[in-house]
Amino acid sequence: MTASPAIGWTPTPALVRSVLGALVLAAAAVLARRPDVLVIATPLVVAAVWAVVTRPTVLPEVSQSVGHPTLHEGEATTWRTAVADPHRQVEDLAVVFEPSAWVEHIGSVDTRVVALHDDSDQDLAIAVRPTRWGRHRIKPALVVASSAWNGYRWVHRRTSDPIELLALPRPYLFDAANEVTHARGLVGNSRSPRPGAGSEFEGVRTFAPGDRLRRIHWPESLRTGTLHVTTSWADEDQSVLLLVDAFDEIGHSGGVDGFASSLDIATRAAAAMAEFHTKQGDRVALVTVGGLGARRLAPRSGYPHLRRLLQVLAEIEPVNAPYDDGRMPGHVEAGARVVAFSPLLSPATLRRLTTLAGRGFSVVAIDCFPPDITISDPGDPYAQIAWRIELLKRERHLRAIRATGVPVVAWNGRGSLDLVLGGPRRAHSRRVRFP
Repeated sequence: MTASPAIGWTPTPALVRSVLGALVLAAAAVLARRPDVLVIATPLVVAAVWAVVTRPTVLPEVSQSVGHPTLHEGEATTWRTAVADPHRQVEDLAVVFEPSAWVEHIGSVDTRVVALHDDSDQDLAIAVRPTRWGRHRIKPALVVASSAWNGYRWVHRRTSDPIELLALPRPYLFDAANEVTHARGLVGNSRSPRPGAGSEFEGVRTFAPGDRLRRIHWPESLRTGTLHVTTSWADEDQSVLLLVDAFDEIGHSGGVDGFASSLDIATRAAAAMAEFHTKQGDRVALVTVGGLGARRLAPRSGYPHLRRLLQVLAEIEPVNAPYDDGRMPGHVEAGARVVAFSPLLSPATLRRLTTLAGRGFSVVAIDCFPPDITISDPGDPYAQIAWRIELLKRERHLRAIRATGVPVVAWNGRGSLDLVLGGPRRAHSRRVRFP
C-alpha cells in the first residue's frame, strides 16, 4: 500500500517553548544586567537554532502491509510499516496502531517508538491476530516522525484504504469412529448408493445378458435351475453436502477465546467436517443459507477445495432480512450425505431438511444451539416468559423433524456423530408442516 499525500513538517511545541524561553531569558538578562541569566538562555538558543537549520525538506515515504492476509482465527501475523528516509532527516519515529473490531494487537501498548539514527529505512512490526473468523478491515497505522532535537514533526494521516484480513474459522477437533480410514490418494473408498462393479455384496438376481461369468452364484443356480449372479454396490468417493444455517445467530460471540454463538459453532463444526472428509478423499459440497452473500460450492476433493470451503465459511455474514432461494449445488448425487449445522429455529431450514430427506438424501442435523446461553435481562419476568416460549417452539420443531427420520445431535467435539454417521436412515415420506 503506497503512502498518500501527507502534511508537511510543522514546528513542535517543544521548539516553540524553547524559542520563547530563550527570548524571555535574554530580555531578562539585558534588562536586569545579569550575564549569568544570558548563559542559561544560551543552550536553548543553540538547540532552537540547530533545529531550524536542520529542518527536514523532504517527506518520508510510508508503506504499510500485513504479513499474511489469510490465516485462521487466533493465529498471529505481522503488521509492517516501512518508512523510507533516504536523506536521513528523521530522528525519531512513532507508529500508533488502532485495533479494529475482532483484531487485536499482541503487546502491552499500542504505540511503538524507535530511533532511526543512521538507518535510512526502518521497518516497524506489530504482531496482530484476528479473534474471530470473517473478513476484517484494518485501518492504516498513524505514523509520527520528528527531526533532530524534536524541532519539527510530521504526521502521516490515515488517508489510505484499509487492508483486508481474512480469518478462516479454526476447525474443531473431530473424528468419526464409524468411518473407515483409507490410504490417501485412492479413488472409490466409499460405497455408492447405486449397484455396480464393486467389492461390497448387494444381492442375488437372475442372470442377464452382459453379466460376467465369474459373478454366477452356483448354489442358487443349482437350487432353482436358473442361472443367478451376485450383484454388488458400486465403489466411488463419498459425496458429502454441508449445509450451514445463517438465518439466526443465537448468543453474542466472544471470539476464539470467549463464548461461542450458534454461528460460531456452526462454522467451526462445518470446517471440522470439511477437513475430515477432504482428508478421507471424499467430495464435499457446501451451501450457506440465510446469510449475506450466500454461496454454493459443487462437490470437489483435495486441499485446494478445502481452502475454498473455509473461505466461503469465513465470508458468512448474518443479515436482518435473510433470504433463501432454495437452490442446491449441482452434481450432488441423490444418495449423498447431508450434514446440516443449525440452531434449528428457522422454519425455512427445517422445511429444507425434510425436503432433502424426502428426496433420498441421508440427512443429519447438528444442533448448534449454545448450551449455556441465558437471557440478557434475567430480572425481567416478561423476558423470561418470552424466552420460555421460544424454547418451547424450538422443542416442538425438534420433535417434528425427528418424526421425519432425521437424527438431531448436539455438537460435542470429537466423536459427536459416532452414533449417527455409521448409517443415517432414509427419511420416511411423511409430511410435517412447520409454522
